[in-house]
Amino acid sequence: MNLNELLEISKKKSEARLREIREQLTIPFFRTKDQSLWNGASRNIVVVGSGIGGMASGALFAKIGHKVTVLELNDNLIGGHGRCVSHGDLKFSMGPQYVWEFGDGQIGDRFLRFLGLKESNPFLPMQRDGFERIFIGGQKNSKNYCCVNFRVPLGLNPFRWELIALFPEEKDAIHSLFDDMIDIFDVYKSYFRRHYATEGRFLLATKFLLTSRVNMETKIKLGRSISMSVKDLFDQHRISPLVRRILYGHGGIFAESESDMSAIAYIVGTGNYHAGAWYPKNGFYHFFNSLASVIQSSGGSVETGKRVVRLKTEAGIVTKAVCADGSVYNCDFLFSDISPRLTAKLLGQESEDFDYNPSHSIPTCCIGVKGGLPAIADMKGRNYWWQDGNEVNYTAPDITRPPRMLFIGSPTANGFGREIETEDDGLVIFCPGNYDQEKQIYEKGPEAVKSYKQRLAADIVDILENHVFPGIHSRLAFAEIISSIDIERDTGGESGNAYGRRLTADEILKGPIKEENCPANLYNVSATKNSPGIAAGIFTAELIFEELTGQAI
Repeated sequence: MNLNELLEISKKKSEARLREIREQLTIPFFRTKDQSLWNGASRNIVVVGSGIGGMASGALFAKIGHKVTVLELNDNLIGGHGRCVSHGDLKFSMGPQYVWEFGDGQIGDRFLRFLGLKESNPFLPMQRDGFERIFIGGQKNSKNYCCVNFRVPLGLNPFRWELIALFPEEKDAIHSLFDDMIDIFDVYKSYFRRHYATEGRFLLATKFLLTSRVNMETKIKLGRSISMSVKDLFDQHRISPLVRRILYGHGGIFAESESDMSAIAYIVGTGNYHAGAWYPKNGFYHFFNSLASVIQSSGGSVETGKRVVRLKTEAGIVTKAVCADGSVYNCDFLFSDISPRLTAKLLGQESEDFDYNPSHSIPTCCIGVKGGLPAIADMKGRNYWWQDGNEVNYTAPDITRPPRMLFIGSPTANGFGREIETEDDGLVIFCPGNYDQEKQIYEKGPEAVKSYKQRLAADIVDILENHVFPGIHSRLAFAEIISSIDIERDTGGESGNAYGRRLTADEILKGPIKEENCPANLYNVSATKNSPGIAAGIFTAELIFEELTGQAI
């Protein structure tokens, strides 16, 4: 049977079968489009969780007159992994340090304009000559050493040529890799992005193979890469160990080991932030507070300290959200910004059958630096990475030893990290975590936890002193660790995870998370169900908004 015959058969299925196919084979962000649930009347919408998917969705529906109530379990903070915490007089973003898709006309820009928030939430471009800076290895006076200090220019082609300038003997391998990455990324942006949320994977793959708009060479490249890890991709192109360390040097953003990370996810993610990286001039806390203001100005509310413990249903519809404090919120529709497993538990359903793995955890270290350190000023519009020169292990790192990778951002260098007028600087540091190992430490009691946090903070400061910021020891004001267990407590995320769902080749090949017996008015807008990141959360919100209201942003 050829592809044309398969496509024709799929068109002849009954309406009932088509609904089943859509549920099973699409990436089902939401319910099927044939459900006529909205008639223009104002509705009560309850949102469980205040991450980007929930807040963006809530703000869009509030903007057109629906009453939105956001229920957040954290006692004080909104934003989920995008929340900001304060230490002393400094503020630290606990997740995103920059975003993509916020250039003119892109989804982030259109979203802000639709909500009337563009002027109050300017996003600034990262530095084109080196929006990220990668340090590999370190200076060791007692022996010979190799230390890389590489500024990553914005754009895949500038990145390519900087690598070739440094490694001219690997010119052919680098060209081959970047040609394939750019081809695959362009196909994703021009073809898949417009269709993947509403069409079945089988039908979409069939159409892709039949289309004349994509040449056969590119089709073969994409097909070959679907089941590859990043390591497989680098091996295929014969990329040397040091070059691949630079290429994956900022790969810690995926919270995934190079040997496990999906090649397609790496190419799409890397392509996205090389197409344009931006940071909020007024900070991510201002961005989330602005979304809250849209909801509140339309008669809704964003309430903290509201842990939802049960969702009541009648006739297959969610009718009430019940909180631990006894408060009850009636709803016409419910948007869940927590994972499918946690949502199922609220419905009193079994959650063990969900076939997905939460992403790895990333503990955070918030550092205050007295009087400023001149080198930190150079971080304006840049993020730094340090790694020891070996593949980073996210799967099961030994957290009793010093971390082998750090991601370093500075809210004060970017102008939004100070709560009062001060010359002090802030650094926010992320490193690979091990939730299971941390849990064992926590079970030993407060002293064991205190010792673990003090040791990890000291190890991080030592790495910064020796390899990135000489002199930081003498100016250190504080170094506070937020562990994976703390993140689980503060956000409710499964295993204190950072990205919702793992980004491995195997996980992506599993396809969508299937939700059986889901109430017809419940829509999961979480990163676990959909995609991680600020732009992806807004994309999720845009899809549900357009699908249910027929309006575009």
